[in-house]
Amino acid sequence: MAEVAARFDVLAAQISVWRSQFERDGITALKSHPKGRPSKMKHTKKQARQLANKSELDRLKEELAKKNQELYDTKLERDLLKKSLSLFGPSKPERKPK
Repeated sequence: MAEVAARFDVLAAQISVWRSQFERDGITALKSHPKGRPSKMKHTKKQARQLANKSELDRLKEELAKKNQELYDTKLERDLLKKSLSLFGPSKPERKPK
C-alpha cells in the first residue's frame, strides 16, 4: 500500500479506507457522492430568469386559468354538498317548538 500511496501521492490510510469500502459495498462505494445539504431553492437561476422574462400577459393568462380551475372545483364541491343535503337532510335534527 505504501508503494501505491507514494506513486499516486495519496496517504496510505486513505487507500486502506477505500479498500475496506470496496470490500464491503463493491464498486458503488467508490463512486462520488453529493456533499452537503440539498438546496432549498425552488427555482434555479435559469428558471428564475425565464420567469422574470415571461411577459406580463402570459403570467396573467396563467393566473386566470388557475383561478378558473379553483372556481370550477369550488362549484363542484358546493353542488355535491347541496345534493348530499337534499338526499340525507340536515345533520342536526330540527327542534320542535314547545
